[in-house]
Amino acid sequence: MIVTPAVIACILVLVTLSEGTAPSAWAQDGADGEHENLLVNPGFEEGELGWERRTPNSEDRTLTITREAARTGEMGARIVNLNTTHSRWRQGHDREINIAPGSLIRLSGWIRTELGPEGYAALRIYAMTDDGDITAQPTSRPIVEQSDWTRTSVSLKVPEGTDYVMAYLELPNAAGTADYDDIELVVLSPPRVRQVSVDMLLVTDAPEDHETVRSLHTLYPGRMDTVSTAEGIDPEKYRSAIALERGDEHAVDMDAVEAFAATGGRVVVDLALYARARDLVLREEAVDPDDALLRIAVEHPVTRGFRTGDTIPWHGGERGAAMTRSVAGEVPGIVMGEAADGGALLIFEEIGEGSLLATDLTGLLEPAWNQPGSFNKYLFAGNMLGESVRYGRHFERKLTYAEFMDKMRELADRHDAMQMRDEGPAEDDNRMYSLTIGDEEKPAFFVYAAAHGSEWEPAYGLLALAERLMERPEEALFDFDRYHLVMMPIVNPWGYDNRRRQNINGVDLNRNADERWEYYEGRENEDGVYGPFSYDWKGESPFSELETQAWKRVLDRTRARAVLDFHGNQGGYNRLIIIQPTALPENEDLAHEAVRRFNQTFADRYVLLQSGAPELDQYDINSIRWGSLRPTLTTTAARSGLGFLKEAPAGYRGTHGIVFQTDLTIEICLAFFRAYE
Repeated sequence: MIVTPAVIACILVLVTLSEGTAPSAWAQDGADGEHENLLVNPGFEEGELGWERRTPNSEDRTLTITREAARTGEMGARIVNLNTTHSRWRQGHDREINIAPGSLIRLSGWIRTELGPEGYAALRIYAMTDDGDITAQPTSRPIVEQSDWTRTSVSLKVPEGTDYVMAYLELPNAAGTADYDDIELVVLSPPRVRQVSVDMLLVTDAPEDHETVRSLHTLYPGRMDTVSTAEGIDPEKYRSAIALERGDEHAVDMDAVEAFAATGGRVVVDLALYARARDLVLREEAVDPDDALLRIAVEHPVTRGFRTGDTIPWHGGERGAAMTRSVAGEVPGIVMGEAADGGALLIFEEIGEGSLLATDLTGLLEPAWNQPGSFNKYLFAGNMLGESVRYGRHFERKLTYAEFMDKMRELADRHDAMQMRDEGPAEDDNRMYSLTIGDEEKPAFFVYAAAHGSEWEPAYGLLALAERLMERPEEALFDFDRYHLVMMPIVNPWGYDNRRRQNINGVDLNRNADERWEYYEGRENEDGVYGPFSYDWKGESPFSELETQAWKRVLDRTRARAVLDFHGNQGGYNRLIIIQPTALPENEDLAHEAVRRFNQTFADRYVLLQSGAPELDQYDINSIRWGSLRPTLTTTAARSGLGFLKEAPAGYRGTHGIVFQTDLTIEICLAFFRAYE
C-alpha cells in the first residue's frame, strides 16, 4: 500500500510553570517505535518512492537503492562518492511534511560507512518556509571512517515560522561509500505553551509601539494589560502595576496607583512620574559616561545581585552625549541607588500593605549588549515585580588571574568541604588550579570555563556558584549525597589576563585535545599560514600545552558522570548547546531536558538586544546541535560519557552585565545538574 506523508496538526498543550514531563527517553532498542514515522518508504523497500536525489548521479557520485545497502528487509539507500564531494538523498521536498512550530522532532536512522579520514556521513533536518528560507538545519552525530551499522539521530524544536520540514541523508566532503536504512522522522512532543495569568497592569499614555512598552511586553509576554488611566485597579485581578507617562497631559492618576499599592500591590513607577507626584525636582544633565554611575546604597530584595557600594553604568542619551536623570531633594522613601552627586536614582516606598519603586523607565535606552548605561534598565524593576536575579552577583571589575585565584583560595579556606588544588604550571608564569567540593569517593560532575581566555565571564558564574553552594547548603542546589563537584573556572590563565583566545604560545587550547587531531585543519591567519596565533591553531601535538595537560590530569582523576564546558561570544551563537558525537546516545535526550529546564526557569527575567539580533528579546537557549569530531576538550571529556558545551553571552569589555551573566551561568549549571543527576 502506498502511504502519502501525513500532515501533522499538533494541538497546543498548555504546560504550567512547574516542571513538566521530560522528552521521550531513548528506547532500549534504539528506536522511537511508539511514535508515528512521518516518512514514506523509510526502509527503501519500495525503491525510490518518496525519496529524491538532491544531488544527481554524475562522474563524481552515484546514489542508488540497492540490496547491498540493506540493514533490515531487502533494500537500503547507498551513496558512493568517487571524489571528495557532497551528495544527498532527501524526502519532504514536496512540502507535505508539515509539523507545528514548537514541536520537538527527531530524525534517526542507521548508517554504515567506508570512508577515508576526511568527511562523514550524517542525517540532517531542514526546516523551511514556503518562501524557501531555512529556519533551521541541524545535523546528526557524524559517522566517520570505517563503521559498521550505527544508529544516529538529530532532534529539533521546530522554529516559529516553519512551514514544512525535509529529511536529508548526507555524505558531505567525503570520498567513499555510505549506506542508510530504517530512517524515522517522529514528533517526540507537541508544542508546549507556558500557561500564564494576566496579573500585571501597564498604565501609560505611550502608544503600543513605544520602545519601553514593547520591551515590557517582551519581558512579561501575555501577562500584562495596558490601559491609559489607572482608575479603579482591581487588586483581585492584578498583583502588580507599572506606570509611566510620555505626554505632557499628566494622564496617569497617581492617587489610583498608590491606592492599588496600599492594598498589597507592587508598583514600579517611572522616575519622572514619581518626581511629579511627589513635587520633587527631576534633574536631567549631560554627563561624562565614565561618571554616570548608579551606586547601590542599600542591600534589599530590590537590589538583589548587588552589595552596598557596588556601582554600574547608568545613563541614557546618544553616543557621545550621555544624559542622566535623578531626583533632587528629600524623598519620602528609601534611596536604594544614587548618583555620584547624591541624586536619587532608585527610590523605594512602603505604601500600606504594598510597595512602590521609582526607577528610570523612559530616560534610559533599551538594554543592549554594548550599551553599559542601559544594560540593567529593567533589572531592579524585575526584582521588584518578581525575581529577575536569583543567584547572580556583581563584580566591580574584571579581576586579574592572580586576584581571581585569591578569591578561590579565600573561599576554600573558609569551608572544609571545599579543596583548592594546585594542578601544575601553565605555559606562562602562572599555576593552574581547580576546586573540588564534596566526597571524592563519589562520582563527579566536572565543570570548566575560559579555555578561550577572552570568554571570561562564565568563570565568575562558577565562582559565584561555588560560594552559593558553600554558604547556603540548605538550598540543596547539588546532590552531594550522590556526587561531588569539580570546577576549573579558568583553563587559560594567560589568555584570560590578556583577553586572548589563545594561550601564550598562540595555541587554541580547545583544539589541543586528541580527537582526530591529525585531521583537523583550522583557519589560516592573514598571511595564509596555519600556525601560532591563527584563530584556532591546534598546537604541535595533542595536549602539547601545559594548560591542557593540567586539565587532562583533572579529567583523568575525576570519575565524571557528566562534563560541562562554558564558552561565549557577544551574539549570534551564544544561545547554543553543542552535544558531542563521542558521548553516549542518551546524551541527546538529557541535553534537551537540561535546555527545557533552563528555558522554563529563566523565562520572564531578562531582556537584551544581542549583537547581530534584529530586536530585543528574552534570553533563552534556542539551538541544540551535534558538534563535529575535532580535537576539542569536550569531545575528549565526554567520550563514552555525558555532557555538553554551552555558548553563552561573554567577551564584554567590562562587568556591566556580570549580574545577568553569572545568573545565567549558574542557572545553566543547575539545569545541567538536575537533568544529568
